[in-house]
Amino acid sequence: MGGNMDVVQRAEKTKMNPSYYQNQINKIEKDIADFQKKIADESKKENEKNKQICSVNRSINKSTSVSTLQSKNRQIQGYQTDIYNCKKKIAEYQKKIADKSIELGKKKQDLRNSEDTEIKKQNKQQEDFQRSLQRKIDEQKTQLDILIHQNYSSQTTFENVEVKENKRYDFFISHASEDKDDIVRSLAGSLKENGFEVWYDEFELKIGDSLRKKIDVGLTNSRFGIVIISPSFVKKNWTEYELNGMVAREMNGHKVILPICHKISKDEVLKFSPTLADKMALNTPIHSTKDIIKALKEL
Repeated sequence: MGGNMDVVQRAEKTKMNPSYYQNQINKIEKDIADFQKKIADESKKENEKNKQICSVNRSINKSTSVSTLQSKNRQIQGYQTDIYNCKKKIAEYQKKIADKSIELGKKKQDLRNSEDTEIKKQNKQQEDFQRSLQRKIDEQKTQLDILIHQNYSSQTTFENVEVKENKRYDFFISHASEDKDDIVRSLAGSLKENGFEVWYDEFELKIGDSLRKKIDVGLTNSRFGIVIISPSFVKKNWTEYELNGMVAREMNGHKVILPICHKISKDEVLKFSPTLADKMALNTPIHSTKDIIKALKEL
């Protein structure tokens, strides 16, 4: 019994689909076209029979014998019977066309209703998505507010860091170690060759250094933070720590974060951080290191 109910529910759901009604409309229009062709064929036959009657009538003259005249009359009667059958079929096809036209009108109305329902459904899905996205953004803002009130902002946390050097940097590169060979090392080197001061761990960290303190120094003393967003990046704790530090600075009104997407989709970035997904980003499959350097020079 449950299986039968499922079949019925699936059938009802299919009927709500615009493509279901469009297929029915296409079939009805084809049927009407077929009937119209049949009417044309029967009309052609009728014309031919009328011509044959005219031809027989022209062949009758004063010298036509009685037996021949009777034979020709039988011919004419046969043609007239054929004409009657043609007219009868034409009338039947015309009635079928009229019935199909009424059915076609109903199906077109069903299609319009189904399309309206589908549009409303899509609008609702879009609204639900927007609400879900807004909730995620609000949640992240709440988390950032908590971090700021816990002395995580640049005005508190970074002021308490023991900054042992006053060196200023143009860019801080936040990345996952798995991406060094693919993009990070070559980008850092190219930036340095182009005269930029770059905080990059292979340039700045020495044995025995405090990783947290060094990162805080780099974040505090850098104008911008280049974030290499990749599948590896979104899984790391340290990269999240660095990103949170940049976000905290942006909360104070400074443009800091410069995202570069590397082997990651827009949806994956959106899932990781809606606010980060909202930023205009460069993309390594599209932009070469040379393109990235050119874009950074324009800042």
